[in-house]
Amino acid sequence: MIASIWVPVLAGMVLVLGLLMAGAAVGAFMLWRFGRRKWRAFRSHAAVVGALSLWEATASGRARRAVPASAQDMRQWAPRRVRREMWRAVDQAGAAVRTATDLDAPTAELPSLCRRLHAAAVDLDRVLRIEPDGAVPPGACSQAIEVMRAASDVQQAAVASASDANGQRVHDLTRDAVQEIQLLDAGLASARAALPHPPR
Repeated sequence: MIASIWVPVLAGMVLVLGLLMAGAAVGAFMLWRFGRRKWRAFRSHAAVVGALSLWEATASGRARRAVPASAQDMRQWAPRRVRREMWRAVDQAGAAVRTATDLDAPTAELPSLCRRLHAAAVDLDRVLRIEPDGAVPPGACSQAIEVMRAASDVQQAAVASASDANGQRVHDLTRDAVQEIQLLDAGLASARAALPHPPR
């Protein structure tokens, strides 16, 4: 008798628990999709793209300071650090060119240069991986410095182009805003003049 009462109760509890878990999973999935759409919209916003350009501009100073003065200075680094700094410079150059492209800034041959930089970094990385704990060969040091300096130059050019393109957009926006405000003021003045004035 008691067992026959508890069986439907337990079955109902399991059913309710299963429905709750399924509802939570569906809710989490919908929330994740909503958040992903909002994140994509946020990342593609013009203000965010402009902020990325500013970040790249400030990062370029750090990248240029990270390039050692000579191969002799770099020989004091471990191969792992040479590889890390080289890839950081190449990645920053690529990010700057992508930002300039997103802003429709003129990039000329910068994307092609980025691809060549990446290919050169891949080949040099293979050389530096041969002896990860040994001394960095002088030739590899010189090549790493050249790659890093070329990446820094590409980055500087992309940031300058992106900044010019974004500056033109800001100028156009400011000009249009001034014109719209002037038209609105003129319309309001005309509307006030058309209203009947109470007798004095």
